[in-house]
Amino acid sequence: MKKVFIIAAVFVVAITLTACGEKTAEKTAEKAIESSTGGSADVDIDDDTVTINTNAGSMSAGEEVDLPDNFPSDIYIIDGTIKMAMATTEIEGFSVSVETSKSVSAAKTEYEEKLVDDGWTITGMLSFTETASVTAEKDNRIVTVTIMEVDGVVTVGIGTSTNEE
Repeated sequence: MKKVFIIAAVFVVAITLTACGEKTAEKTAEKAIESSTGGSADVDIDDDTVTINTNAGSMSAGEEVDLPDNFPSDIYIIDGTIKMAMATTEIEGFSVSVETSKSVSAAKTEYEEKLVDDGWTITGMLSFTETASVTAEKDNRIVTVTIMEVDGVVTVGIGTSTNEE
């Protein structure tokens, strides 16, 4: 639910940004998030990047963003441009979107190998012409990597969460 809310908040920021300046857009988005969640929010719009920080987590989206500081070191990030990075505190999870120059097949093979090398157990795989996915588990964590080509652009989505034991 919180992921949906954060995505909706980015949408609000984008629409607001087209109609007014950055500072007004930031304040409008912050108020919308705060009134919807009852918590505090900080929205920062800088050039082509939107960053949202709340009690539930953080999200950055734009032309090129950084991984969250506490992103797990045992989850491989493919070479490319990070377009979105999100961290949620509730499930100790992360979601990252990377545009890469690699093919769907090459990216899938790379993730299969890197995850196993980093101690993950592959629990599921799918492969189609323009879409593939790899799911793996390690300790009480799950990671799902989805690779998709749309209009000649290959995007790798990485989602991870921690299960309560």
